Amino acid sequence: MTFNWFKNLKVQSAVLAVLLAALVAGCSSSADRAEVLGRDEIFDRIDQDGDGIALRADYETLLTLSDRTKLIAFYPGGDVSIEAVFESLKDSPPSNLVDPENPSVEVFRARLTSMLRLRLAAVAINEAGFNIDFDVDDETLNSQVQAHLLGGFEDWAQEEAVKADPRLDKFATPHCVTVIATGTESEARAAQERLESGESAAVVAAEVNLAGTTPSPNGDVGCADLLTWANAFGDTAAPLGDMNAGDTSDVVSMASDYSPTGRLWMIFYVRELREEEKNLAALGPFAQGVLADLVVSYEVVIDDGIGTWDAAGLSVMSAS
Repeated sequence: MTFNWFKNLKVQSAVLAVLLAALVAGCSSSADRAEVLGRDEIFDRIDQDGDGIALRADYETLLTLSDRTKLIAFYPGGDVSIEAVFESLKDSPPSNLVDPENPSVEVFRARLTSMLRLRLAAVAINEAGFNIDFDVDDETLNSQVQAHLLGGFEDWAQEEAVKADPRLDKFATPHCVTVIATGTESEARAAQERLESGESAAVVAAEVNLAGTTPSPNGDVGCADLLTWANAFGDTAAPLGDMNAGDTSDVVSMASDYSPTGRLWMIFYVRELREEEKNLAALGPFAQGVLADLVVSYEVVIDDGIGTWDAAGLSVMSAS
């Protein structure tokens, strides 16, 4: 390796001296230690991002990491030190990490990100009224978080989700539906006129439906929540979201192999809404989504020598 990298190091000579002092801290003779490390190792430690160029940002990151006691991340009610991240890497090293004592900047930021996500989740769950013991190791903290997510927090999150979007109540309510399905729009419009004149949807369906389009000749496709109907009919089922018992939709269309024209022209008729069978759990789980909405609102501050906090992505990012 050649050492033209000194030309790329955007630091003053005095700063470089401080860096070298940091690299050899703890030794009786800095000159002896530098000789032991060798130039290649010194360069590798400065060039933390492995791009072959030692820039000021590389130096600043290395200098920051040299003080293990330094607090580098602050979140509601807590903080994270450099030592805590190194201990985490030592206790649970990622598969691609050879030396936990000398991780790349990317590995360090990734672990700090994971630690902060866990702590923010714990804070949110605790503030929602579910007890969290923070004076434990990360493995135990994670076990508490997971237990709440699969337990009472899920029920709480379900209630919060409905408060935020009352339509979920309707989405979870079984809609008993009759479908009229024809091969052309004109046939569907004619059926629509018959329905508007008061004819029974079951009678009309029995007379005009294409064979095989519904399990029952009278167009009865059963009772299910709106998510199920959306999975069955795609965007075509959208009108059901605004329909009540006794309502008839406008004519809608979807591609289908059952029709000789390649499309089905349909009308939905809601026979009944089974409110007593409403099952919000069928639309879940809600815990992860509600938790994500909570944690993105928290303020997190990252030491400039490490990077910045991306609130939307819940990640520690490079400052450059």
